Amino acid sequence: MDAASEGDPAAAEALREALPSLRSAAEAGDLEAQEVLGGVLLEWEENPVEAAPWFRRAAERGSAVGKRSLAYLYVNGLGVEQDAATAERLFREAADAGDAYAQFNLARMWWGERDPQAVAALLRAAAQGGVTDAYVVLGDLLGAMDQDTEALDCYLRAARAGDDRGMYVAACWYREGRAGRRDTVEALRWFFAMIEAGNADGLHEAITMARGMTDEEIRRAGELAGHPGSAEAMVDTVRKYR
Repeated sequence: MDAASEGDPAAAEALREALPSLRSAAEAGDLEAQEVLGGVLLEWEENPVEAAPWFRRAAERGSAVGKRSLAYLYVNGLGVEQDAATAERLFREAADAGDAYAQFNLARMWWGERDPQAVAALLRAAAQGGVTDAYVVLGDLLGAMDQDTEALDCYLRAARAGDDRGMYVAACWYREGRAGRRDTVEALRWFFAMIEAGNADGLHEAITMARGMTDEEIRRAGELAGHPGSAEAMVDTVRKYR
């Protein structure tokens, strides 16, 4: 479905051919088909009005995916009248059933409105359920609660999973010594990883910091990041400032 939405002609054609049989299965009562059809109509055809009834049918049968997806429509007013209370109820039911994305979305709804510990519990569950973004949001929450050691661990978990914001925050925290540990090699490591991931927002900061580091430290950061070529390029760049 993602490939089709990104314009992959082969994926789009395959999905178009499968749609009639998917719809038939959904109409015959296949729960998974109802969930998938709702997703296709929402994400591929961008038709939340037609997607909503399929999510509702799945939700009424106890589907956590159906409840979470219908809640998403209600919270954003897509295909249905916006209704935060209904969205919260559905997210909560899906979250209680163990749906990680529902846990994440409910935590975001509760942010600033409920006990931070309750929000943190939802984010931890979502992160453990595979929602990488939850680690970053949990890190933000824990940082605001002055629980810096656990917050840094969350950012690092996100960074290791490929999240560029997790990489950036981890780099900044190591550079500044937040959480009680200043480590410019680790900081540069995550700046390198972030840049290689396609986000160059930290490039200037990386150069500024590298100017005060030895060539060996820069190369060590590149090795840790798995990008020794970036380290050599950085060494060449900062030498002109020395």
